[in-house]
Amino acid sequence: MKTTLYIFLGILILFLVWQFYGSLNNKKYETLSNEIIGSIHSVDFKIYNNYTKASVNTKAYDMNSASSNFPVLANYIFGGNKDNTQMAMTSPVLYNMSNKSSFSFIMPNQFEINNLPPPKTEKIFFETVKNQCVAVMEFSGFANEKNCAAKHLELLNVLKENNITCNNDFMIAVYQPPYQFINRKNEIWVEVNALEVENMLQKK
Repeated sequence: MKTTLYIFLGILILFLVWQFYGSLNNKKYETLSNEIIGSIHSVDFKIYNNYTKASVNTKAYDMNSASSNFPVLANYIFGGNKDNTQMAMTSPVLYNMSNKSSFSFIMPNQFEINNLPPPKTEKIFFETVKNQCVAVMEFSGFANEKNCAAKHLELLNVLKENNITCNNDFMIAVYQPPYQFINRKNEIWVEVNALEVENMLQKK
């Protein structure tokens, strides 16, 4: 009985060490920089000035369909491209939930569309995003369709209460790899008009 308990405790300790190591190691990932222009309730308003992403199309509003394409993009950045170029993993990965849904990896800062290695598959396409203003609500744990839908609705209610115009499309930003169970961070993004947000914040 004691032997079984010691084995269990040993495995548990190894698991916790692995999780803490993974959590610390994840902080080394290049993270998308942003400017916070204001906050209200639990919502931050951020501007992302410039980033390039590699994406694959997925089924509309289907997070599971997006997740199934993770290996396609992972293979691309880890050298499965026509130049055999390996790129660093960045954070977050983006799920675009709309009628034209997609799943995206953010490209490292030194890469733009004109110097990215060509993919070996036509599934992957590239896009540069400039001056993107988003309303952001953060939450912890694992992101799934149920809790993302709930947080999206909560975010929409805050925007509606403050007369911020938006549509029903949203993005899910996931900052940790799937094997990390602790210190997880996710965000719901809704694109908004920066001028409208600034005018609202000035009135508060």
